[in-house]
Amino acid sequence: MTNVDEANSLLTRHFSHVGHDAFRENVRRFCPGLDDPTTPQGLNRMVDTRDSRQLALLTSKDTPISLDAYLASALTGLSRDERSLVFQISDTVSEICRKHNINLYEPRKQTDPVHHADVQDSEVFKLDRERVLRSDLLIHLGHFPSTGAGEELDFAYNALVPIIILSRTGDRVSRMITGIPSLSIRVEYSEPEEMRARLEECLTQIYPLLQERKVAFSSYERNIVGDRIRFLRESLGLTREELTSVVPALTVDALRQMEESDDRTSNPSLLHLRQIATVLKTTVADLVEPDMTSNVVSHLYEWLEGREAARFSGVSARDRNRILRRILLRVIDSLED
Repeated sequence: MTNVDEANSLLTRHFSHVGHDAFRENVRRFCPGLDDPTTPQGLNRMVDTRDSRQLALLTSKDTPISLDAYLASALTGLSRDERSLVFQISDTVSEICRKHNINLYEPRKQTDPVHHADVQDSEVFKLDRERVLRSDLLIHLGHFPSTGAGEELDFAYNALVPIIILSRTGDRVSRMITGIPSLSIRVEYSEPEEMRARLEECLTQIYPLLQERKVAFSSYERNIVGDRIRFLRESLGLTREELTSVVPALTVDALRQMEESDDRTSNPSLLHLRQIATVLKTTVADLVEPDMTSNVVSHLYEWLEGREAARFSGVSARDRNRILRRILLRVIDSLED
């Protein structure tokens, strides 16, 4: 990058879907101090003009975003020696993560079956699941079989959380783990120092991706889906018990969590949303994006005025028209119904 104009152009293209206020909020949230005009590394001026948005960067100094990782490993049913090995590896992984500005959550310090046996199983599930969903990375220790870690890996897969599988060279790791169709990296080692070096190298390579993912997913930390479900349910005069009674396998506690948690934490399945939408006499699209109508109108205006909408950036005119055609057909079908 050689000058402010080039930096501004790159940022405009990359964050074309993020509005002025949203971008400023992300800066304040993930880069504390960067928006302070008194700090030397500052981003201290963002001025809207009639023709463009001007972003002035006073320096190219990087301000790293703090990330969160989850350590998944076997804990239940291990021998004393096996637990000791897991704890030693956990300590090493935690130390390496700290060097990369990554906060590692270790379940053994909160919900260990030996030292925290008094924690209720439902609370263990709720706490560990939420921790996985709020993480930017999951590190799995594949040294011993674990059904609990299998659950955590499934949470990560459904929430698009990248996975690092750490194991000793020659150890057999379940194909149900190595076959997860997501961003998954296998790190194998023979000696402790090799593990340290390989894990550090891996974290260095994927750190920019993890930062980008965190910023992109920040919009899911609002309760849009749950609020919409609660609003429509109450509008129809339904209690949670009445709604769950007609949706297979949906419990009152699960619905309560869905309605009261942000979208990133609740992360409801598509099947649940389809069933709930049917009962509430609406569509999945209406639950996920309540302002869909205004978005459709906005796209149509953009199309009629011959301008390219921000969310169509990079899409050819032919593909954009196909998308608009599908939207129009859906609107017409809904009117006919």
